[in-house]
Amino acid sequence: MAGSHFFRMGKVSGKNGILNAAKHNKRTLQTELGAGAHIAALRTPLNYSLTDPATAEQVDRTAKVLMVQAGIDKPRSNQVMALEILFSLPINWHQHDTRPFFQCCMDWTTRNIPGVLLSFDVHLDESAPHAHALILPLVDNKMRGNKIMGNIGNLNRLRNLFYNEVARHFGLTRNETKRLSGDDKAALEKQVLLRLRIDDVMKSAIWPCVRDAIHNDPLSYAQLLGIEQKPARYTGRSFVQIMTSKGKGKEIENEINTI
Repeated sequence: MAGSHFFRMGKVSGKNGILNAAKHNKRTLQTELGAGAHIAALRTPLNYSLTDPATAEQVDRTAKVLMVQAGIDKPRSNQVMALEILFSLPINWHQHDTRPFFQCCMDWTTRNIPGVLLSFDVHLDESAPHAHALILPLVDNKMRGNKIMGNIGNLNRLRNLFYNEVARHFGLTRNETKRLSGDDKAALEKQVLLRLRIDDVMKSAIWPCVRDAIHNDPLSYAQLLGIEQKPARYTGRSFVQIMTSKGKGKEIENEINTI
């Protein structure tokens, strides 16, 4: 697990979706920088961007100008405003210089993902070095986010392509969740959930999607959080049962603590 990489692609929607995503990537969301946040503020100055513009507001304005130039003054309420790709190295990445890897990630993005690359920001102030590529899905003067994203088959194609063209050349391996037994997979889910109790992601509107993704692939999230796989030894309720329980939060917390 130590040598595996992480690749995720998702949609950004909402009137202020691009601005909010850029604010996170540019580290200007104050709610993420306070006490108890998962961001190590002392390391934030080590973050860097491989693209211009420099601020979240400039990124948002660039997207709006491009859409207006394409004749899109008022996007639909359910419009996919951007696509975001997360590239991550393992926590114990042995090479100090992350630029060669993330430069290759950015080059791969511009070659393989249609649209306009708005920003590419690298974060070194969390547990694992990772980067966010924010893409305006504007192709032939039309917003084509859903088409570019495609279905699970297309996402698997992109993951395989990224592995073959980039990740393997840096000595990284694939995530092999299928090697986990049912019990071990469930135990790893609970370890990830336990760690995320102090993370703002559980308060986010996207938490149901994140929760489902953790259920399907706990190994990737464990890697990002620095969690070592432990043999399954808990025989209580499942992760899904815990999260769909109508019980009090303290009760759920106590149950998770029995892992």
